[in-house]
Amino acid sequence: MNFASDKVFLYDVPEFEVVSDEEYDHGMSVSNSSSDEEVEDCLVQRGGSPPTLGAGPSSTPSSPPAPTPPPPPKAPRPGLFAGLFGARSAKSTPPAAEKSKKLKRRGKKVGKWRDTLESYATDKPESEQQGKRHRRADTNIISIDFQKIIAPSNMHTGDPVHCTSCDVILSSLSKITSKENKKIWVCEFCGTENELDIEEEEIPGSNDVTYMLEPAPSTASSSLSGKDESLVIFCVDISGSMCVTSTVPGRINLRGSVARLQSLNTDRSDQHLPNERRNVTYVSRLQAVQAAVDHQLEEMRKQHPNRRVALITFNNEVTIIGDGSETPVTVAGDKLTKPNDLKEKGSEIKMPGAIKGSRGTLGDKLFGLEEGGATALGPALLIATTMAGQHPGSKVIICTDGKANVGLGRLDVDGEEMDNEAQFYEGIGQEAADKGVAVSVISIKGTDCKMVHLGKIADMTGGQVNIVDPLKLTQEFSTILADQIIATNVVATCHLHKRLFFYYEETEASKVVRNVGNVTASTEVTFEYGVRCQSDTNQGKAPVIPEESGQGEQASGGEKKPQAEGGRQEEAMETNQDDLKELPFQLVVKYTDTEGATALRVLTQSRPITYDRREAERNMNLKVLGSHTAQTTSALALGGQYTESRGRALMNQRLAWRFTNVSEEGKHQKKAYKKMFGKIKSMDHYINARQQAKRKAIGRTYSDSEEEDSDNEQDLAETSTARTRSEPAAAKPKARFFTKSYKLKKRSEACSDVGANMMFQMKKGSRYLDAESDEDD
Repeated sequence: MNFASDKVFLYDVPEFEVVSDEEYDHGMSVSNSSSDEEVEDCLVQRGGSPPTLGAGPSSTPSSPPAPTPPPPPKAPRPGLFAGLFGARSAKSTPPAAEKSKKLKRRGKKVGKWRDTLESYATDKPESEQQGKRHRRADTNIISIDFQKIIAPSNMHTGDPVHCTSCDVILSSLSKITSKENKKIWVCEFCGTENELDIEEEEIPGSNDVTYMLEPAPSTASSSLSGKDESLVIFCVDISGSMCVTSTVPGRINLRGSVARLQSLNTDRSDQHLPNERRNVTYVSRLQAVQAAVDHQLEEMRKQHPNRRVALITFNNEVTIIGDGSETPVTVAGDKLTKPNDLKEKGSEIKMPGAIKGSRGTLGDKLFGLEEGGATALGPALLIATTMAGQHPGSKVIICTDGKANVGLGRLDVDGEEMDNEAQFYEGIGQEAADKGVAVSVISIKGTDCKMVHLGKIADMTGGQVNIVDPLKLTQEFSTILADQIIATNVVATCHLHKRLFFYYEETEASKVVRNVGNVTASTEVTFEYGVRCQSDTNQGKAPVIPEESGQGEQASGGEKKPQAEGGRQEEAMETNQDDLKELPFQLVVKYTDTEGATALRVLTQSRPITYDRREAERNMNLKVLGSHTAQTTSALALGGQYTESRGRALMNQRLAWRFTNVSEEGKHQKKAYKKMFGKIKSMDHYINARQQAKRKAIGRTYSDSEEEDSDNEQDLAETSTARTRSEPAAAKPKARFFTKSYKLKKRSEACSDVGANMMFQMKKGSRYLDAESDEDD
């Protein structure tokens, strides 16, 4: 377990901060001042125009601001009509300069919070502030690095002993006393007395122990000799759009369908159009995929000769090529709409042979592919995951350039049909995760494949999501294949002291269970916890990250004062804060390793407490804060909770800024801060642009705090249009009831491929934040 601070920050009353309207409309700003670079970045994020700040009815962004100090008499300020109609004197400020000045003035306003944070001061009373109120960020965050967790440590004999009340496992921190010739363990988490019937050697002697629950079976995907015999399935789109080409400098000889067409030009006559470039090679999307997959086949033959590889293609039908040694199996027509038939086909395919023997045949089959037809992505994915599900630890890599539009899982539909198809993909993702299969989705840059739906499968199974240039597919495939699954069926349970609770979880208890599923060396999970306060003020509901379907309940944005388990609020507060010096934490991870063995690892730690925010933040772990910010805000955004996502990002940025600019211990980490929150800023600006576009279209955006019985956005749009035309809104039958969760789900589904890709990658936490980007953030 990694903590954002070496101390637990406790408080009697939660603190809040206000994000001003100017800051919220401007978006996150990572630099310390309104420099020209920041102004330019803002213009780029807005597509070349300054943001609309909504400073009030009197704000007129298009009018030139009153100069300060007043201009000399020879250069009079433009009059009212000049400002309205754009007329200006010869010596008036050019429009571009006006925009820059406005942005710089606004930059001072949006960065005003730094003046308060430098002194760790509390904000002004709420009555003196205008803006959105959010809970002040703190360091009460835990991060789990599974690369270190999934490894046997201090194997312990016997069975774990659980507390009868909170289910915590007995550890070396537990204190056992004798009472009437009985061993009594008073749980350090909930205070429950537990009578024990164990021998002395069964009491854990370390705070990190592993229990073996079930030994490995005789066969596994990776044997004890270290041979990697896992299965990799390439699921390749060969629809008609895969013939679209990109230019590559120079003359390159490539195999594939385009190359075959070029070979028909036997007399080598000039095939170029007038003024067409001649020193380039046109490479189709399919050719790029073929070259990238072929490169991986050769690398696996050299480095992992026992690994097994299969190929499945799809257009208006699905073709199961396997390892190329058998006659391909084609699935077409009505069978593409029957899930049982598709699963049967997937389960009938025998396990491919090792790549060291199938390399040549599979390569020939690969380069024999030709483009044409529609996109039966859904049926192909179901067959591939069913086939891979017979071998835990397998990988399925989908490469596509368009929406699924044939058979199951069509994504070119709307309304209730789209809801059903979205559930189809979520079902595949859940089943793949249960069977230990990781699904990665690669989309071609510049296309639309509804990544917001396909990306959920990768997110649920521990796979990767990306939109790449077709000429960079080789690197992307290498990255996916290098990220090996190290454990499956992973379930992580985190226990807190009864005085604490978890944010962004569906439970109010001091215990949370995460079904993580497949785990790789880069998998990371974070938790944020709060303090149960005795104060009854600000009774709100803490935000809850929606489930993968995006239908989780949203919070109202206030601080939650959850009851202790069973409603025992007073019992939870019994501990005198003067006697409380440290608090315990326990992480329990159940997993199945690559050999098939099931184990339970238990880590228990205690942390000293402090009521001093400055002390808690002095030795802050910036990486833990950044990773948690990325994961939490992206999950909220993918669930349609835009306001809460942006609020959390801005609050956590303030905490990171304070650490790297005010705290002496953090000033050397400014570069890391800018890199982390520079990437988070990109998502904040994307969401901001979506919100502002909605305001422009219908006059407002659906706020996360609106009640469930509010009108739907379509009604608002029609009313707004009618009023614009100076006509009364037409009477219409009452619209069907839209719940808040339904609206959030629909907002999430409207996310573009670029936005969804960014959010799914952000959910990877440190892996995404630490990666070098080709583009400036």
